[in-house]
Amino acid sequence: MPLPRLLRTSSFRLTLLYATLFTASVAILLGIVYLEIRSYATDLQDEIVKREVQYLRRAEKDGGTPAVQALIEQRLQQPLLKSMRYLLQDRDGRVIAGNAPVQAERRQGRFWFQMPKGDNPKRIRTVRAYGLQLKDGRYLAVGEAGKAIEEFQGLQSALLRDIGYALLAVLALALAGGALMSHLMLRRVERLVRDTRAIILGEPARRLPVGSGDDEFDRLSASVNQMLDRIDAQGDSLRQVSNDIAHDLRTPLGRLRQQLERGRRLQDIGPLHAVLERATAEVDTALRTFASLLHIAQIGGDPRRLQREPVPLSELLETLAEVHQSAFEAAGQHFHTDIAPDLEVVGNRDLLGQLFSNLLENACRHCPRGAHVTLRAAGERGGVRVSVADDGPGIPADERAHVFRRLYRLERSRTTPGSGLGLSMVEAVARAHGADIALDDNRPGLEVRVRLPGVASAPAVRRPGA
Repeated sequence: MPLPRLLRTSSFRLTLLYATLFTASVAILLGIVYLEIRSYATDLQDEIVKREVQYLRRAEKDGGTPAVQALIEQRLQQPLLKSMRYLLQDRDGRVIAGNAPVQAERRQGRFWFQMPKGDNPKRIRTVRAYGLQLKDGRYLAVGEAGKAIEEFQGLQSALLRDIGYALLAVLALALAGGALMSHLMLRRVERLVRDTRAIILGEPARRLPVGSGDDEFDRLSASVNQMLDRIDAQGDSLRQVSNDIAHDLRTPLGRLRQQLERGRRLQDIGPLHAVLERATAEVDTALRTFASLLHIAQIGGDPRRLQREPVPLSELLETLAEVHQSAFEAAGQHFHTDIAPDLEVVGNRDLLGQLFSNLLENACRHCPRGAHVTLRAAGERGGVRVSVADDGPGIPADERAHVFRRLYRLERSRTTPGSGLGLSMVEAVARAHGADIALDDNRPGLEVRVRLPGVASAPAVRRPGA
């Protein structure tokens, strides 16, 4: 894989950012350690010098400047104090005693000065000192140049060197790790790109690989596969709808052409008007079919665009029951309701009314005289269950999965009025409301159950119909 492309990957940039932050963290940590060690060494030296100054000042109080001079000369002879540096000057800056360089400025308090180390002038030793003015105008300075500061300087050099090596090692490992991670990620991305291109170029059944790790690539592949399955299902549905339109509209369009041909041969106005009325009815049937298809497509589009509001479902179902009661009576059927009061759901009132109207009309149309149809509604945990049950001919089990397809009609129903879009409309409205719909055997007959998410309430109150 080309290196420039590898360096442009997001994984490599993220790794490099992480390495930079980690390196900065290491540098800050080591810097704090360095400052702590320096502070400790300086405090140690200050404590040694402070005690020596206090010792010499007590000698001054007891015997004056000569006592201080004698004590300095005495302490210079002690091997244990060879790291100490003393300086005693008179008013004119002449050295009275000591082994430290002359301090022309006569600095007061704590300060640093440098002096040659041994006989080599190029080797410099740093001394931590303390200076003060004595009562008679003389100047006293005491310093410490022992192993503590030398060891600290060595430790400082080693620490700085190790910091540099550590930072280089971190950057090298980060670059190597970033390149490796980028290579691995690019290899997976290339595989996904290869598979998606194959799908685009004519392999619609191909799917992206999904591993067992459940990482972000696996989740992405699974989501893309679900999307492809949905697209395939929609494509199959579109092809099926096209076939159904061609099959089901061919008959009314053929009849329409026959009517127009017959009307063209007629001379009398009366029969011609009758032919035109029948032709107009055929056109209206086709237009209603296309309008229903368009309505189903709009409902099944984006459910988020559906206008929702609290819907008093019990009231809506009671109203629909009263409206359809006369149709059942005219068909010689017995209609009953079993609707719990105060049921409420959130949705579109008009569409929900159309859903249950279609179910009632479907039962009325396909059930014979003397059949019993029951509309039930009851609350259950987390929702509301509504069902329309009849004891008519029902739907064979092997065809229940197909009746929600657009323009699909049972063979025995092709001679009856209708377009085969009633249950398709029901399924589209239910899906838009997040509802579950199921067809079951009522033994005999059919039961259509719709479960809507909503708020359940009181026990059912049975109201027999005519």
